[in-house]
Amino acid sequence: MLGKNLHLSQFVHDPAINNLNVLGPLGDVHVDTLILSWICMGGILGAAALITPKLVVDGAGGKGQAVLEMIYSFTQEIAKGQIGHSYRKFYPLIAAIFIFVIVGNFIGVGPWRAFEQIPGWFHLSDGEPFELASPTTDFNVTAGLALISLLTYLGSGFWAHGAKFIKTVGLNPIEWLDLIVRPSTLALRLMVVITADELMRGAFLLILPILLPAGIMAFELFIGTIQAFVFALLTSIYIGLTVAEHH
Repeated sequence: MLGKNLHLSQFVHDPAINNLNVLGPLGDVHVDTLILSWICMGGILGAAALITPKLVVDGAGGKGQAVLEMIYSFTQEIAKGQIGHSYRKFYPLIAAIFIFVIVGNFIGVGPWRAFEQIPGWFHLSDGEPFELASPTTDFNVTAGLALISLLTYLGSGFWAHGAKFIKTVGLNPIEWLDLIVRPSTLALRLMVVITADELMRGAFLLILPILLPAGIMAFELFIGTIQAFVFALLTSIYIGLTVAEHH
């Protein structure tokens, strides 16, 4: 079920491994989140590998090229509009964040409950059947993305202003608060919204399992796109602010 992850301890029963503390019990590693995140990344890289050889300079190109050009134009406007002339250095990260988040959000939108009826489907330790969910419903994923944004934010400030930026941040308590609030809001917003969407779909599946969930799933795709946009936009804004400020 959503919110009940597959822990490593459910697959590895060696006490010597499960009791090994490396930033917490190794048994608390969420196997489902890792696998779904790998599927997202593999799907993105696989799609790029299939489309890239077919790209053309002249002409409209195929449907794959049209999708890539749309994503490129959209993410370029986000980065360029918020960061300015230095956006090219940070554009790959902004585009990667947008693409991964939107794919991660979308992967949880599907009739996955039907898989619970398959004989031999995995059940959790409490007897509940495991339900596939977006990896972005796991705080470990959203916090990791937020940490990448934070490190880029700090790195961009040092790149733009050198040691003066470090001095400004170190002597300003408000900047310390920003280092906590900004990544926290990025991580929590994405996780809470996508989790709420999946819970809403689950509720409507129980109420009216035929037609209504299709509309809810379409709404989820819309919200998933918006959240990917917001995450990429806020990361761009943070980078733009630190590149421009602290003179």
